[in-house]
Amino acid sequence: MSHRATGRASSFTGHPLAGVVRWVNERELHVKVRLLATDAPEPHGQEWVRADRAPQRVPELIELLRSAACQGHQVSAAAVLAANLGRYVFGFAAATAYLTGRAPGLSAPRVWLRFSPSGGIDELALRPAATAVLHSDPMAQFSGTVVVDDEAALDHWFIRSAVTTLTPILAAVRDYTRFGTRPQWSMAADSLYWALLLASDEVGRDQWAAWDRATRMVGYINCGKHRVTPRQRAFPLTLARRPPERPERLFLVRGGCCFYYKYAETMCASCPLSSDEDRERLLRGHFELSARS
Repeated sequence: MSHRATGRASSFTGHPLAGVVRWVNERELHVKVRLLATDAPEPHGQEWVRADRAPQRVPELIELLRSAACQGHQVSAAAVLAANLGRYVFGFAAATAYLTGRAPGLSAPRVWLRFSPSGGIDELALRPAATAVLHSDPMAQFSGTVVVDDEAALDHWFIRSAVTTLTPILAAVRDYTRFGTRPQWSMAADSLYWALLLASDEVGRDQWAAWDRATRMVGYINCGKHRVTPRQRAFPLTLARRPPERPERLFLVRGGCCFYYKYAETMCASCPLSSDEDRERLLRGHFELSARS
């Protein structure tokens, strides 16, 4: 790994992540991202939480989720918060690394999360101090880039950064709710599979290869300390009205449960407690019916 400081991008639109941020925001990937310039003011307002300040806000965020979205279930609120944190902190970076061979640094003082009135996260703001790129990337010559040898090194670099940012937040959730960090990491790790399966389907790449790469990313969560035992599994399903060259789509069976079933009439299609028969029924009902409309 090496640092480059031999040039400077001419404008913020030339930032290594500008293109993929625009691409993600234009698609229905359930993640919205704001890339902040070095001299831009940080997001302000009670709804924005900087990641290094998030542990102090955990009781408030849990209670908001519990009352507004989880019908009084505190453990479900803890699981949902971990899943949402994973989606925005792990998920965006994973999709970026997969699609472009570039990954953002996720240092907590440079990461902001916007919380909705119901307690969900609906936007990520990021002011990356460094961006990791591969040796072959034209952006490797610009300042603010960290040049890595290969995709494995790229994935390890951003996962390590994300783990450092998430660790104190998940610990605060454990302390407030007694919902352990192991199941929280499992909920967060789901987002790595979720992001790569969505991205690979969007661009028509091999979804099994994307699954394997997500599995490698999850393994890096354990670097230095055992945090998660991967329990996710793939659920392939051939669907009507898919492109003829790739009629099968790969879905995620999550490693952890959000306990939605405790206050709703059904389980999620991705729930590990759901039967595969119910999973197929739910997925076909959603994707095949929506394709007809």
